[in-house]
Amino acid sequence: MESASVFDRRRFIQSAALGTWAACGSYPAIAAAAGEPLQIGREPQLFLDDWIIERSDGLKRTLHQPKKQGLIKQSDGSDWDRGDVYHGNIVCRDEAGRFHMTYRYMWSDPGVRDLHPSIGDDKAHWFRESIGYATSDDGIRWEKPELGLVLAPVSFRKQKEYPFEIPERLSNRNNLGCPIDFIYDLNAHGNVADPARCFLLRVAKREDTHPFAQAMDPKLFFAARWPDFARDPAWMAKLTPIPGGNLSPRGFRTLCGFDQDRKVWFSTTQDLLRNWMPRGGRDIARYHSSDLNTWQGPELVLPVQKDELRDRRDWVEYMDMTAYRVGGQSSGLWLGQLGIFHSDRSDPQFLMPTGSGEVWRKGVTEIRLMVSRDAGQSWQRVAGKEAWLPYHADPHGYDRLVFNSFPVRVNDELWFYYSAWDGDHLIFNKDGSLFEPGFSRMGRVARATLRVDGYLSLDARDSAGRLETKPFFLAGDKLSVNFAGRGLRAELRTPEGQALAGLSFADSGPVTGDGASLPVRWSEQALAAHRGKTVRLALELSQGSLYSFSFS
Repeated sequence: MESASVFDRRRFIQSAALGTWAACGSYPAIAAAAGEPLQIGREPQLFLDDWIIERSDGLKRTLHQPKKQGLIKQSDGSDWDRGDVYHGNIVCRDEAGRFHMTYRYMWSDPGVRDLHPSIGDDKAHWFRESIGYATSDDGIRWEKPELGLVLAPVSFRKQKEYPFEIPERLSNRNNLGCPIDFIYDLNAHGNVADPARCFLLRVAKREDTHPFAQAMDPKLFFAARWPDFARDPAWMAKLTPIPGGNLSPRGFRTLCGFDQDRKVWFSTTQDLLRNWMPRGGRDIARYHSSDLNTWQGPELVLPVQKDELRDRRDWVEYMDMTAYRVGGQSSGLWLGQLGIFHSDRSDPQFLMPTGSGEVWRKGVTEIRLMVSRDAGQSWQRVAGKEAWLPYHADPHGYDRLVFNSFPVRVNDELWFYYSAWDGDHLIFNKDGSLFEPGFSRMGRVARATLRVDGYLSLDARDSAGRLETKPFFLAGDKLSVNFAGRGLRAELRTPEGQALAGLSFADSGPVTGDGASLPVRWSEQALAAHRGKTVRLALELSQGSLYSFSFS
């Protein structure tokens, strides 16, 4: 794994001793102090970095792209018409298994031109927006409850010229005006286990519906359950206020979560324009806070790396990054979905029309994966520069532009609801003319699926492969693996590398099949005898893909 920060020569030499991993461009992640066993508890151990791995041989690292399922559906089975899950908005499930979605709903309006200095002649900001709310029983077909909160277009009349759609009339009989403009599932993604703090949310009203309208008197809260503002008149009384609470001053409504080791809340986002513009393109900064009141930053944590494309027709920038916790509080890491913007700088008409400096707009986006073990201060690539969520090859494909999202676990799958746009990032040329005459892109919500913990696997194909972990405290008496293949055996070893009696490869029944939690069978009595002791785990794959392992 390539690092976005500088590693010393000693650590580089250590990584080169890891056989297959060195060939994959791997660098060791931050581990426990020398001589101290790792504390993995009963958490799944993924292989997104080398934190748990001592050595390996004959294994190939494979990145797995989620399977695109297309646009989500409306209640009648038709494709979702408009509105995307964007900053501050998520899809989540409540304790009863019901899906909830807050999303950004937009419509064109040239009349906003004079409402804010940042709008002016920049037609890309000639729109209005509101936060919509929808629910679903299966996560595929979505209902739009009538909230009666704000006036918004009932329908649109099509026309051939920009703005292409003219609102026919306004009504408050809609699902817009959600009073929550930011909500985050802390238990699922933010590294917070407290059931009284399942959600972090912000309640605010905006002064207007143009894109630069300010939030009026925003307040942060914790919630133990989904705040059912649509059906419960007393929903706000059930929230826990955070006195003086606020999100990072960047302006984007984002949060990664709480890092237990460093005792900080932190957020990663696109750095300030005035900061990244002299560096030649968008990049990623970090804000952090100990109390969700006072924030420090921005701190540049992910500048565009020197090995990225710098062709005028394909100039890579780091558009944004959403990060969340995977693997658990004790031994997990922060997984970042990095938005890669392939900007086209071949024509001055692709520049932003207002402001000073070069802000390029034409291009497409894809998502790569990054990891951090130090509260987002440094980041490492997963699988090099390979795209994890690619953009559509068709110029008008439903997800020609893709943006970051959070997963929702459904049985043994992760479902990703992401913002998908059916056209290039550029709508208007610098002079105000349409980049593509007669066309303006639309933002909607698409769904993609991935097996649980299935971001990356260690694969053995033509010959057997083996790996051995670093020493760790054994906290369970049963071992299971997330595995797909014809053969896997396991061996528990002493810290010095000797097989323990009754727990060798020869004592291990072969694991076959495809499952997220396949049991490894030894004598349960033999394994339980070593609970609370320091051990190593060795795994042998004759053929198959290993995604994770865990003790329970």
